[in-house]
Amino acid sequence: MSTGSKLRRAPSIRGRLLGYLLLPLLLLLILSIWADHRTYVTPMYDAFDRALSRAAAAIAAHLKRAPDGQIYLEKPDFGPLPLHPPGTEPPPAAPPPDDIGERPPMGFDPNGRPTVWAHLFPGARDNFLYRVSLPDGHTLAGDQNLPIAQGTGTLSYTDVTYEQLALRVVSYRTQVSGEPVIVTVGETVHRRDRGVRRLDTVIGISDGIQLVLVLGLCLLGITVALRPINRLRERITHRQPQSLQPLPLEPIPNEVRPLVQSLNTLLLTVRDAAQAQQHFLTNAAHQLRTPLTGLKAQLEVLGSETSDEAQQERIARLQDSVDRLAHTANQLLALARAEPSAHNPGDFADVQLEALIGTVADSMLDRAIARNIDLGAECEPAQVHGVLWLLHELLINLLDNAIRHTPDGGRITLRCGRHDGAAYLEVEDSGPGIPPAERERVRERFYRAAGSDGQSSGLGLAIVEEIARSHRARFEILDAHEGTGARMRVTFLEAGDEEQGTG
Repeated sequence: MSTGSKLRRAPSIRGRLLGYLLLPLLLLLILSIWADHRTYVTPMYDAFDRALSRAAAAIAAHLKRAPDGQIYLEKPDFGPLPLHPPGTEPPPAAPPPDDIGERPPMGFDPNGRPTVWAHLFPGARDNFLYRVSLPDGHTLAGDQNLPIAQGTGTLSYTDVTYEQLALRVVSYRTQVSGEPVIVTVGETVHRRDRGVRRLDTVIGISDGIQLVLVLGLCLLGITVALRPINRLRERITHRQPQSLQPLPLEPIPNEVRPLVQSLNTLLLTVRDAAQAQQHFLTNAAHQLRTPLTGLKAQLEVLGSETSDEAQQERIARLQDSVDRLAHTANQLLALARAEPSAHNPGDFADVQLEALIGTVADSMLDRAIARNIDLGAECEPAQVHGVLWLLHELLINLLDNAIRHTPDGGRITLRCGRHDGAAYLEVEDSGPGIPPAERERVRERFYRAAGSDGQSSGLGLAIVEEIARSHRARFEILDAHEGTGARMRVTFLEAGDEEQGTG
């Protein structure tokens, strides 16, 4: 398994905050549903129980004692009993308790089933059973096996299973002509369960919508709260790569301030180290220049004072070595100055590439004429935002590399312009070219391609690569347009093209 596959991507702060909020909110949702269930279902069950108690009271109101002393349930042979006229008292019976409520009129269907259900539960689909019994268990009317709710009060409630039916049962204890009786009424719980399911559904949907709204508000609040961090990220992203200035602390939230302070400390440490390195290289290069210049002058004097050919040849080789050493020192100094940390964002300005080509071509024209090289330019208007002396150094190194590798009588062309919306610089020569296999290696420091002359230090293209990187440009080594040769191209990427170029 590779190292990259072992690294797991850390979740975002927004994701973590939502994750930490989601679990408590889910627990709160469950608790809210349970509390709402208890709050609304209990009164609903009480309402059903009161309806059952009214049915039991209605049956008790139609209990009478016969002349022979037997208690019976008054009912006709068919049809319902007529309603009691207004203002008249119901048949003699013990008055129901106060919590039973108003009694509905009583009647019976042809099979003896009390028609009270039609008054109490219009359109009901539940099954209802009743039983009138004595305290000793003797059944006077109804289903003799219907269980009686145990209790000591006037009304007793219980849940039973009777003939594979789940029932809610109420037992009403009263007296008929002074004799105690028990009226038991049972109801299947389908209507209750259906009501509870509907109520739980409404509660769940309502609380779920509230949870979604709360999460939406939390997400909105988190997004607004994280805006300073996003602005900090954008500020860091759009900084120049060579900028090592500390980040401002003024708009930073207190939670992120220690991180930014630590980052500023790191930036200052890197800047100090880079500046120390730059000072060392600059001083070393300058210290080399003075003795090399003196040594070269002494060699010239020595060559003019001797006529020995052997001595002249040795002096010439020494002069070549001194020139090469001086060139390497200059290249090292240029490489040090090309580092992104060696210049500030304030050094950047608008640079006209066609004017830059004219200046560099004039400075290198004598070397080209000495080699009988046709040095030309094809310029179109183009402007970039960069450091003038760095771009001058870049073009000098490209042209120096081309002159070194172009044979006598060859051709070198400098170009600038815009292509696909991006400005570019280009140097094309008629030399042997660079094989594709070596085009990456020649960018390395101190690497000399096969066939290069002994004067090359191997730093020219490395300097070009470094300067191009500090300008967010792309350095390419291509084939010449015609025949053999190399074409060095530097494309200054626009803000939108940078991601594509570096992807």
